[in-house]
Amino acid sequence: MFIDDRLSLEKTMRPINLFAVSLSACVASSAFADGTWQNIVSTTDTSVQGVPGAAWVPNGFNNPTIDSQGRVYFRGQLGGDGITTANRNVIIRGVPGSIEIMARDSAPVPGNVPASYLLQSTTGVGGIGSANNITANGGIIVGSSIFGPGGSTSNDTATYFISAAGVPSLLIREGDPYPGGGGSVLSGSHTASSGFRVSNDGVGLWVSTLSGGDVSGTTNNSAVMKLSPSGSTVLYRKGAPAPGFDAGAGITMNPSAFGLYVVGSEIEFGATLAGTGVTTANDSARFTTVGAAAGQVRMWVREGQALGGLTGVTIKPTSTITAAPIPIVGGKMLFLADIAGDGVTANVDDKAIMYEQNGTFQILMRRGQAMPGAPSTSNGTLTFFSPQTSSFFANSSGLMAFQGIYQYPDGTSVQSPDPSTFIAVRKPDGTLITIARQGDAVPGISGDTFGSWGGNSGICISENGIVVFANTTTGNLQSIFAWDESAGLRLLAKAGDTNFTGTAANQLTLIGGTGINGDGGFTGLSSNGWLVMRASDSANSINTIARIKLGSEAPACPADLDDDGDIDGTDLANLLAQWGTSGSADINGDGIVNAVDLSSVLAAWGACAG
Repeated sequence: MFIDDRLSLEKTMRPINLFAVSLSACVASSAFADGTWQNIVSTTDTSVQGVPGAAWVPNGFNNPTIDSQGRVYFRGQLGGDGITTANRNVIIRGVPGSIEIMARDSAPVPGNVPASYLLQSTTGVGGIGSANNITANGGIIVGSSIFGPGGSTSNDTATYFISAAGVPSLLIREGDPYPGGGGSVLSGSHTASSGFRVSNDGVGLWVSTLSGGDVSGTTNNSAVMKLSPSGSTVLYRKGAPAPGFDAGAGITMNPSAFGLYVVGSEIEFGATLAGTGVTTANDSARFTTVGAAAGQVRMWVREGQALGGLTGVTIKPTSTITAAPIPIVGGKMLFLADIAGDGVTANVDDKAIMYEQNGTFQILMRRGQAMPGAPSTSNGTLTFFSPQTSSFFANSSGLMAFQGIYQYPDGTSVQSPDPSTFIAVRKPDGTLITIARQGDAVPGISGDTFGSWGGNSGICISENGIVVFANTTTGNLQSIFAWDESAGLRLLAKAGDTNFTGTAANQLTLIGGTGINGDGGFTGLSSNGWLVMRASDSANSINTIARIKLGSEAPACPADLDDDGDIDGTDLANLLAQWGTSGSADINGDGIVNAVDLSSVLAAWGACAG
């Protein structure tokens, strides 16, 4: 809505292209149906709302994201009158018919902190980073190079948070004093990357390199910090005593800059241990606030440790412990690791997806496990090997979706032409459902079959149990699919569709499982089923961003626009902000937010009765 208090943007209307993808050929009868695709913005648009004389530059859209209200966010690049390399990049929020600029190169930094600074590097090239991170309710992270009075290469990068209510704040800046004291400062780039996650309250984790002051070589030159709009606090500094060990044990920790997770009010991170008795066989550990004393963290898993609840089984020494991309699920820790010990056969059944809760471990999926519908080959019926490393997720109800890899029964790798990958879910009661296998017929595309999911991290899952994933079929069609237990597997869009660009699109891109927020959900698929993607016709340089509501036919409480269980002032404000548009506040689905929708909100005021 604004960049800071001094900058407001004129809102104008522009035509939109609404279109539908027919699913009747591939959707089974169900309690609900998916909505229709709607374009948010396209490079064929002749103007850009709020920037007179500007037009969109082809191939200038990054991966879009979407919040629980169906508002879409992306970084775009402008061209046209008055546009230079110093002011061309913008971060956009929008719904069909209405977009607004949330940040722009050469505009004042959010909140005007530091005063008189601009989102621009010292070289004059636009500074807004390509990462486009949001919270579940639409808070925005703006990482950028900045420039202003007293600026230098030692303090010219920063990351800001604009809350869902539009309140801006500085989270962290290169060159700021280390909040733990000692006279050192935060050094290196402090522009948020795509892995940075922030909760609805603006809380995130950051590992910063330190320099100057009390820094002694590499023994204490980094720290993991908890950032928030109210200020930064130090969790642990490199070289400090590690939690989980006696004070006199001499065990220290080096927090990892990778795998920093925020899930609501809880955090999780990894570290390397050092000290007496620590070797490369047991120096990898992970820490969390879940189950820890107030204000503390606990070591919930360590390389080489015995697994409580699994007699004689340990985390295999020297193995990699991989936290799930959303590692905290309903008070449990979700992760993947190699195992060893009693009843474990190396290279056959020595890998598992597990939960940890208060020191007790539960195996959810294990290497060598039978999968429903697994193909039979000349080497035997294929079994489960592992998920793709970054592609296993569970929602708060415990439904886990994953991209899986098959193996032969003897533990060896599957060889072509036998299919090696699949998509599946595990229900909370342990029931497995195979959604799609490499080589299966593709619903909605006659004569085509699913290609490999190798290296594709496009899977994600909503709170209402809808799984979305991408696949490049053997017919070389990039395609997007959805599945839920009620409606089954269906095609949402495919390369060659003309609905998006007016010509045949040849590229469909989901942010998928690489887009995670700090509230335990996804930035490309909202908790309540809003999905966004980028469609492109590279031959004609046409790019479009479009959204669809999955399972949207009969929401339990349609006037609860922010899905918080109450119809209140927030919902009213959302509706008024979308007045006259075809946004997500169009409760009766007549194509425009108006007095009829306002009456629906007022009539349902109070606790959701849906």
